Amino acid sequence: MKKFILSALFISLSTLLSACLQDEDSDNRIPVRYTVIVTDKISGEAIKDANVELTNEVQAAQNLKTNSSGTVIFPSEESYVNQIVVTKEGYFPKDTVDVISNPDTALNIILRSISLFLVPTDTADADND
Repeated sequence: MKKFILSALFISLSTLLSACLQDEDSDNRIPVRYTVIVTDKISGEAIKDANVELTNEVQAAQNLKTNSSGTVIFPSEESYVNQIVVTKEGYFPKDTVDVISNPDTALNIILRSISLFLVPTDTADADND
């Protein structure tokens, strides 16, 4: 009887542990594709070669540079909490956090467009919101 109880306990604990260790991808996350547009807050012009860093919820970061129209497109990301940090010499850095709380499960991909304005460091406008 004691062996039976120990076996049942072991099987129950093993089942519970394997359920807890299931792969995170099993929640059927929808990929997210980010387009980030970076412009000068004063002139309104696109900022070329700004460094844009996208960090996901497991702290994996991707770095890309904006093109001549101030745009960068990140490959699909299966993360619903993402931080975006933009830096460029001569400008105050800018960051934002994007949280997707209720994804539309009918979609194959979620498209997000984020516009960020950088303030030149040589201006009196240090409030770069």
